[in-house]
Amino acid sequence: MSASDKRMSKTISYSGLFILAALFVVINMVSTNLFNGMRIDLTQNKLYTLSEGTLNIVDSIQEPITFNYFFSDQASKDIPQIRTYATRVRELLQEYVQLSDGKITLHVIDPVAYSEEEDQANEYELQGVPIGAGGETFYFGLSASNSVGESEVIPFFQPDKEQFLEYEITKLIYTLSNAKKPVVGVLSRIPMFASFDVATQRVRDPWVVIRQLQQLYEVRNIDVAAKEFDEDLELLMVVFPKDLSQETLYAIDQYVMRGGNLIVYVDPHAESYVPVMDPNSPLEPEGARSANLSLLDAYGIDYSPSRVVGDRRYALTVEEGGREVRHFALLGLDKDAFQANDVIMSGLDVITMGITGTVNAKADAEIEFETLMHSSQEAMLYEASKFRFLPKVSILAQDFKPTGTEYPVAGRFQLQPESAFAEAIEGQENAHISKAEKPVNIIVIADVDLLSDRMWVQVQDFLGQEIVNPWASNGDFAINVVDNMLGSSDLISVRGRATATKPFTRVEELRRDADDRFRAEEQILQNKLRQTEQKLAQLQAQRGDDNSLILSDEQTLEIARFQEEKLQVRKELRRVRHELDKNIQQLGAWLKAINIGLVPVLLTILALLLSAIRMKKRSQHHV
Repeated sequence: MSASDKRMSKTISYSGLFILAALFVVINMVSTNLFNGMRIDLTQNKLYTLSEGTLNIVDSIQEPITFNYFFSDQASKDIPQIRTYATRVRELLQEYVQLSDGKITLHVIDPVAYSEEEDQANEYELQGVPIGAGGETFYFGLSASNSVGESEVIPFFQPDKEQFLEYEITKLIYTLSNAKKPVVGVLSRIPMFASFDVATQRVRDPWVVIRQLQQLYEVRNIDVAAKEFDEDLELLMVVFPKDLSQETLYAIDQYVMRGGNLIVYVDPHAESYVPVMDPNSPLEPEGARSANLSLLDAYGIDYSPSRVVGDRRYALTVEEGGREVRHFALLGLDKDAFQANDVIMSGLDVITMGITGTVNAKADAEIEFETLMHSSQEAMLYEASKFRFLPKVSILAQDFKPTGTEYPVAGRFQLQPESAFAEAIEGQENAHISKAEKPVNIIVIADVDLLSDRMWVQVQDFLGQEIVNPWASNGDFAINVVDNMLGSSDLISVRGRATATKPFTRVEELRRDADDRFRAEEQILQNKLRQTEQKLAQLQAQRGDDNSLILSDEQTLEIARFQEEKLQVRKELRRVRHELDKNIQQLGAWLKAINIGLVPVLLTILALLLSAIRMKKRSQHHV
């Protein structure tokens, strides 16, 4: 090749590089102009696509809201997992800002040690966590305030609750937009509030669950004979609705027709209820401890007070005749029995239930039904009458035949029902509403006893101070139900989401395979060690008169051979572990290359295609 040809070739090469660089700049400018303000969610589970309920709540914001997002950037530099989740939180907050049309402002704050920002985090009562060898305080929370100075906080974004991240943020916005303390009405046939006990001639303390609700809301004790409810009542909680009058039933019905949300605790056999006895009969009347709300049937909700759920897997242990036996109708439900994607069940461990029934939607009813808690498949239904005179709980295990069905014991119903009453009750002044004005939410729990203190909490007096020690999650469940139902229909519709952290299936597969091999080799080594210990024990018995250890040449060779085998096995274990790390590193490198190289290339091609389409449309328009 001549010198001129070489110069020409270099010129072409430099020109090509210049053109590529110019093309890159042009593509970025075009894509910036074309997609300014546009956000595309390419994640598998649409992690950054907010639900319709959230969009409605954000759209309804009337006054400005300020987000102060605290994240200890410097303190977390050696914790990549938490930093990844922090990025996810920040990007989601930015999504709220983007959709709010200027109504939400976001400030990202790094509260370094001994700074004014750290003092600010403490002032907002954010939860600081000591990390590292030096115990540096780590902050990862959100403080939000509205225009009148009211504030709400998320003390700490817990990574294990990522699926409820959207709900927590949306609830915070909803609370700031509706800052008045909610009014909760409790209508109960069982005395849950402070009351006078005739038998003991003492005033009974309110149930712990009532006291906890009173700390959060304005809780009103509604008369069981009430014929109407206050207009400011935001949530009605009906507990053990036994023998309610038609007037009271009508008041509940019309409350629902006006769009009110309803929580109902029914029961086929409530041990917390003391029935009124007939002085002429020593026997407890049949069905005296059961309660149903007849309105549920009219709304299309299936509940029968004659059915009791028995469960072999979740049966609690009780003492009977000096020995421990399993009570198949006293249940201790764990997380396997909970609806994991519903925020109500978030963070709950165990819920203990008394003799509980089952709820469901009728087959022909136009109802959206979601199970909150259910039995295991090792369950069956008993007749409630069986518990009227149950001589021994061990009888429940006799002839127990599991059906393989998971029976819902608590459920959420969304419906727009027609009134259970064809016309208004005489004497009612309010206009009769024949159909619900909008979809309503009704939660039905088929057990009352789970609210009673004896089922979940121990109350002790310590030096005049009351100490409450919960041993089950019943109280948290009851509060979660109220808290969730106090939100609007939009807030209630926000369910748990998939997490951003997805397992690398291939990586886990490699790890499992290598670990299996590792354990197999490890087991071989342990077996050899046990064999050697046995041989050494035998040698210990072969001591001479002077207590010296006599080994034959064959025994010496055998021990030496084992030592060599042990070394070889250890080498093999190291090799397996090395292969594991190598395979994972190679896979990680491929994933990194795809994310860094291939994805941007594909996005660039997409931008060029869209640009070409847009230019073509413009040219056609000008023609």
